[in-house]
Amino acid sequence: MNKVFYPKLALSNMKKNSKLYVPFMMAVIGTIMMFYILCSIYQNQGVDTIYAGAQLKVILRLGIYIIGFFSIIFLFYTNQFLMKQRKRELGLYNILGMGKKHIGKILFYETIGLYLFCLVCGLLSGMIISKLMFLILLKLLNFSNAVQFTVEVKAIYTTVSLFGGVFVLVLLFNLGQIYRSKPISLLRSAQVGEREPKTRWIIALIGFLTLGTGYGMALSIQSPLEALNWFFIAVLLVIIGTYALFIAGSIALLKAARKNKKYYYQTKHFIGVSSMIYRMKQNAVGLSNICILSTMVLIMLSTTVCLYAGKQDTLLDQYPQEIQLRESSKENGNAEKIVEMLEKNDQTFDLNIKNLIGLDYLIYSAQQKGTEFVGSDYQSSNRSLYFISLEDYNRLSGENIILKENEVLINANSTSYESKECTIFGNTYQVMQTGSKLPHLGLSMAGISRDDYIIALVESDFHSILEEISNEVSSKRVINSYVSFDFTGDKEERGQFIEKINQALKDNESEASVFTRWDADTDYLFIYGGLLFIGCFLSVLFLMATVLIIYYKQISEGYEDQNRFRIMQQVGMSKKEVRASIKSQIMIVFFLPLATAVIHVMFAFPMISKLLALFHLTNVSLFVICTIITILIFSVIYGIVYSITAKEYYKIVN
Repeated sequence: MNKVFYPKLALSNMKKNSKLYVPFMMAVIGTIMMFYILCSIYQNQGVDTIYAGAQLKVILRLGIYIIGFFSIIFLFYTNQFLMKQRKRELGLYNILGMGKKHIGKILFYETIGLYLFCLVCGLLSGMIISKLMFLILLKLLNFSNAVQFTVEVKAIYTTVSLFGGVFVLVLLFNLGQIYRSKPISLLRSAQVGEREPKTRWIIALIGFLTLGTGYGMALSIQSPLEALNWFFIAVLLVIIGTYALFIAGSIALLKAARKNKKYYYQTKHFIGVSSMIYRMKQNAVGLSNICILSTMVLIMLSTTVCLYAGKQDTLLDQYPQEIQLRESSKENGNAEKIVEMLEKNDQTFDLNIKNLIGLDYLIYSAQQKGTEFVGSDYQSSNRSLYFISLEDYNRLSGENIILKENEVLINANSTSYESKECTIFGNTYQVMQTGSKLPHLGLSMAGISRDDYIIALVESDFHSILEEISNEVSSKRVINSYVSFDFTGDKEERGQFIEKINQALKDNESEASVFTRWDADTDYLFIYGGLLFIGCFLSVLFLMATVLIIYYKQISEGYEDQNRFRIMQQVGMSKKEVRASIKSQIMIVFFLPLATAVIHVMFAFPMISKLLALFHLTNVSLFVICTIITILIFSVIYGIVYSITAKEYYKIVN
């Protein structure tokens, strides 16, 4: 047999099935291109030279891992659609006398051809577009200095290796399917799943319980720390619930629709419900995948856009003043000494320090049970307590409150404390006043101070708490000293000023660290800009996967429905009635995952708002706006996909 027979036959098969292969190749080319772009930016040595390049590389590396892992799953998943449509054709080859060994050769040449074509196109388009993506990233980071763009050999090697390995695994998987199947089963493979599925009440119940539990957790959790601890568990429960309810719940819903004779015996509903109910097992998994991917796109885009847009709010929340000096010690706070040192140097060197404040405080992570605060386990804590002396409180708030032993003030900015007493370390204190008289200080580096309590108490009680915390926690440095102030000066003066501050701290043998708002501004820009870049990048990838899954699902269903609709027209249904029936079916298939994804986002909103508080972002209104805009844009794109695939579906069945 001619050596080029199998390559020619493989090429001919791909041309004949271009309706299936072209979208698959476009998706693979897009995936390879995106993977190469991220690898190329990550490998660029220019990234190492820019400020906060290390943090940016951590984010880029995370994006590479996610895209790489997703590519493996995505290519395997979409390959199943291809093979499902090809099995009848391959079975026919087998019936006509072509052995499985020869069919394996055809698959081999098809896979090699696909891999080489997609790899070359993906790498070339990646090299062309990566420069544009790099410039967009630098623009997001507000980095104006030129960074040299190069073609990264390591990125090419990584891309070739990863996708080469994936295509080898896909080929082995396809060969295994062919060698295990009999010719007759290959011919009938398109009809697999035509049996009416049973209503699985146990799975439906599991889905209802897991989804309800996930929603309940998202709505009930109040603390950002709790949200962080339980977020991934809630996500897992919602994913399980989504799959279970789509698989079992959708069948139950369709059977209920069939029992409703008034609804079912309408031409436009009859065909759609009766055809979907027989293939719902396959549909349910596909719909679940679309729903989960859509939810990921909506949440990822809305949160990263919100973080980037709210960067300034975050900065001012953590840095109410321009400069902070922080130090931890074992027994005595040093805030007063640092303040005296700064005042002395301000007079000597004219440092132009303004609004100078300082205090010593203790932090205790606890679980609040009514009026009692217990434990210091970070995983189970839902409240952070900040203890300061009454003297510091009066000085910062401008009040002149007098307390006795076992009496406290509780300051809370966004939450309230209603009880007249509280118990800490087994000691009960009388709460003499609550409110938010203390100005926001940006005490917490974790961004949760506004949801937690600052407790003021007399000096003797302060030291009692200090002793209790020292005995309970392993860290020896439990007293935190905090000094902050404003400074006005240009960029050059800022550098000289920080040098003088550091020299003064060194001369006074202080271990305090200096943090500035302008450095944090640059850090946030790189972190949130990098997250936004990766968020948009991954959203495009997930959106592309969603579109392809929808397209293949419609195409495969269209081929399966050809005979059914032809029979309906032969028994008297008009084309108008057939079109109405198609529209009814596609509307259900299309918009159920989108509607479910929007519901998921709505229930997840409170928990994600808490997580954003960990990034010091407490502007809920901004998050609402970002979420609504993201949903609207995504719905428009989803609608465009609907109009395109509905036409393809109708062409096939017509």
